[in-house]
Amino acid sequence: MALVEDKILSVSEITREIKLCLEENYSGVWVEGEISNFKLHTSGHLYFSLKDNDATLRCVMWRGPAEYLRFEPED
Repeated sequence: MALVEDKILSVSEITREIKLCLEENYSGVWVEGEISNFKLHTSGHLYFSLKDNDATLRCVMWRGPAEYLRFEPED
């Protein structure tokens, strides 16, 4: 999608474009980093950040995949 400088996108439009871009370009990526800010929600979802020396990536792991972890995540 070619964006015009003056076009104002709705939240739905921009998130759809970001989703398509990420799915197209990063569908088989593994990311390694140090876990920080770990929170286990009552729903079973895991909320945490992955970080290295230069950047931090905020993450969520849904309950279903989290059940298959072979370790207990912690900061």
